[in-house]
Amino acid sequence: MKFKLLYISLVFFFFCQSFFGQTFRINRPVKDNIQANGSYLYGEPNIRDPNYAHLGIDYLIVYDTVFSATDGLVYFVGYNPNDTIGGYEPNGGGNYIIIQSQWSGKTHYFLYMHLQRPLVSQNQNVFKGQPIAISGNTGFSTGPHLHFEIRSGSVSYNSPRSRRNPELWCAIKGTGAIYGRVPNAPNKTRVDITPDPKPRPPYTTFSYALTYNFSDPYIGSDDIYQENYAIGDAKPGTYTITALNGLYRRIVTVLPNQVVNADQATLVEEKLISQNEITLSQNFPNPFNSSTVIKVFVPEELFQPNLKVEVYDVLGQKIFESDDLKIGLNEIHFDANRLNYLLANSILFYRINLSSFAQVKKMIYLK
Repeated sequence: MKFKLLYISLVFFFFCQSFFGQTFRINRPVKDNIQANGSYLYGEPNIRDPNYAHLGIDYLIVYDTVFSATDGLVYFVGYNPNDTIGGYEPNGGGNYIIIQSQWSGKTHYFLYMHLQRPLVSQNQNVFKGQPIAISGNTGFSTGPHLHFEIRSGSVSYNSPRSRRNPELWCAIKGTGAIYGRVPNAPNKTRVDITPDPKPRPPYTTFSYALTYNFSDPYIGSDDIYQENYAIGDAKPGTYTITALNGLYRRIVTVLPNQVVNADQATLVEEKLISQNEITLSQNFPNPFNSSTVIKVFVPEELFQPNLKVEVYDVLGQKIFESDDLKIGLNEIHFDANRLNYLLANSILFYRINLSSFAQVKKMIYLK
């Protein structure tokens, strides 16, 4: 029976990873002490023609090692100095490399541009984390940096809606990312986040985002997330996100190495606090492989001392007890790595220690 439950858990885990995409898919192509250029993010107006958009993100790397973000095949190594027609990057990519990889059964192409010197050859197999180039300032470039671009399904420059936001695919180790969709937002709508989510250092640029410029025919949303804004390299914590003078407002908790839907998190909170009763949320993310968040709403009229959330293993042994719950919305961080208890892949159960509250919820831990 135990093995059957574990099998079901593993199937559910990989289904969730494929469908919801809760974790990052690739490695960062530069070291973690190098920031993305917050002044020129994915989807922002192109500095050469504001009717088009920036189709990737720029890392402020100065003549240093660039790494392959994926396992894959070197599809192309070449040079393009300006706006000549032809090639895979006709817009002044300088020395650039294209690596072809697979994710969730679909072909993706990862472009590394403005390189000083490639370190790999066409048709060479590469592995994730392998040095592939030295960054540079070749082609149309205003200073040393790496332009990193993802094309989904087609390598062609002119493939419509093929670009994907790299900030939702990789991040500084230990950070997460947030995505959402501001309804009816004009292009370049400012999306603010408080408190400051960026790790400083390495970040020195601002920490807000702009909605994507979908008037550009090449800009696309993620196949799963369907976002129109993203905030990458966000430190673990709870944040308030606002846009359109407060008409769009979201509260979201980010965990290490997790990609979080700001809209989904807020819907959960609104449902919790709309009820005049003690409400226990489903943990998020679920399944999880290190830590997860459980939210509990306790209305003032039902509050009593010593209310806690308890977590039990499949044998009924209590392995965790939260601090006392308070009036209002409580957020409990359950970290399997901090238990005085060795957890294997398993199903866990959690409840509130209140005899009149019968609800028990299930969560899945994968080591």
